[in-house]
This record gives sequence, structure tokens and C-alpha cells, in this order.
Amino acid sequence: MVLQQPLSRYARFATAEVDEARQQVARVFCDHRLQPRHRARRLDAWQNMARLGSISVGAMSYGADVEIDPGELGDFYLLMLPYSGSSTIRHGRQEAEGGLACGTILGPEDPTVMQWTADCAKLMLRIDREALERQLSNMLGGAPVPHIRFDLAMPLSGRGAQWWGMLRLLMDSLEGPEAMPNALATSLHESLLLVSLLDCQPHSHTARLGIRQNSIAPRHVRLVEAYIEDNADKPLTVGDLIAVSGVSARALFDGFRRFRDTSPLAHLRSVRLARVRQQLLDAGDNETVTTIATQWGFYQLGRFAAQYKATFGEAPSETLRRR
Repeated sequence: MVLQQPLSRYARFATAEVDEARQQVARVFCDHRLQPRHRARRLDAWQNMARLGSISVGAMSYGADVEIDPGELGDFYLLMLPYSGSSTIRHGRQEAEGGLACGTILGPEDPTVMQWTADCAKLMLRIDREALERQLSNMLGGAPVPHIRFDLAMPLSGRGAQWWGMLRLLMDSLEGPEAMPNALATSLHESLLLVSLLDCQPHSHTARLGIRQNSIAPRHVRLVEAYIEDNADKPLTVGDLIAVSGVSARALFDGFRRFRDTSPLAHLRSVRLARVRQQLLDAGDNETVTTIATQWGFYQLGRFAAQYKATFGEAPSETLRRR
């Protein structure tokens, strides 16, 4: 199977040898174990990669069913999006299926094991750990930032789709007439990708970041958000939210649209989905997806499952199995 090879002008290697592929990939990422599966002895591996300041952007494939065990990445974060084939990734206590509709993000401190299919080819972004954690510290007003632990799955939906779209635009610019953006353009690309990633992908400091960003939104938006957080388990109506806000329905919906890029009811649904996820992870042996979902007001289970997977990159039943 002949796969498209983005960023071909930044080719690093192409090889059929397992040891050579492992050594070449280790030079960009980290040392790791590379094991062909299903009796494969040779690969059809290649990698293209361009370094831009604190980030490296590229694409690669192994051309065979393989298992990769890098352990802990150590000093970088790694984002991957298959544009062909699929992969299964275990990262710390999380597991996700990477495919055409869902990318993944690995942190530096959790052990990782990946399995790629023979037709799997991925877009990849490596971010220096120091740069991303410095960016988050700046967004928090200079507060110290320990390790950022992201949700592993990063679906191509909502703001996640916008972020992957920005990465594709950067790759398109690298494949244009000019081989490499100038220093100013490179810095702007870096900042935009890092800030947008921290803003759109759930992570261990999302709540802290939200508190700081909340101060920018109008008081009526923050009032409704706080009310939803405290009462998400109750049968709230639009009328309830308008009454709490103290403004008209139009002003309330306009405030959420301008400052949160969503609606009050969509925000309520997101909060409830997050509560369902947490309860699934903490569920007892006798609890089921149905009992937990209905407890939080999701009675159309097919629709709920689709919304849940679009948000978290896995089915609710998969989350329950990992409890």
C-alpha cells in the first residue's frame, strides 16, 4: 500500500530494518522497544520531520504491525493523529483508539505502550516539555506548574477539530514554496498551537485555568456557570438559568456565545457528561452505564453514547471497564 508522505522535503529516513527504524526514531523522540507483530520481520518505515523552535512537526509510518514501548517520554509531549490505519495506545491508566476521527496526546511522565496497524500513518507534533509548561505558567499569571496530565483522547470534534486544523495549516505552509517560515512566523505558530492546546484539551490544570479566565467573562455568565456546577444533578430549565443570571435570555445566550463559544444548555450538558465520566471511573461493581447516565439526566442512551464518545474519545462502556 502506497501512503501519502506529508512533509516529504523534510525526509529523515526510510528503511526496512527494525533496528535502523528504532535508532532513527529514538534520535527525534526517545529510546524505546520496537517489536514487529504477527511474525513480520521487515518494515516499510519512513519518517519526515521539521524542527521549529520548541516544536517538531512531521509524519511517519512503520509499514507493518508493530508494538512500540517507549516507557516514559521524559522531556516532551507528543500529539499524534492517524490519517491512515489506526493504533491502540495505553498511557498510564488511560487507553484510547487512535484513528481518523481521534488523535491522542502523550505526556512525559506516564508509561506508554502503542500498537500500530500495518497501514497506520500519523501526523505528529513533538512539544518540548519546558516550553509547554512555561506557556501554562504564563497563562496562570506566573504560578508554578508541575506536570500537565492531559486526557489521552483528542477527538476531531468541536475545538479539538479546530486545533488539528491549525496543525494541518502549519504543515501546508511547510510544504509551500518557502521551505521554512521565518523566525517571527515560527514563533507565532508555536504560541498559537500551545495556547490553543492548553485551552481546548482537558488536562490536570484546566480548572485553575478556567478560574483565571472566568474573571474576564461578564458577571451573569459566571453566575450561571457557578449555579450549573452546584446544581448539575437537578432538573434545570432555561428559565432557571435566566432567573439566576438576572439578565434577559438574549443577553445570557449572547454572553455564553461571545465569551465561552457555547450556549448555557450546552455547557450544562458538558458538565453533566464530565460528572458521568467521573462516576463511571469510580463506579462500584453493581453500577451500569444506564443507571449512571440516567442519574445525570441522559435518558436517550444512543444519543448520550454518541455525545460521550465525541467528547472523550471512547464509549462510556469502555470508561466503565477501566474503573
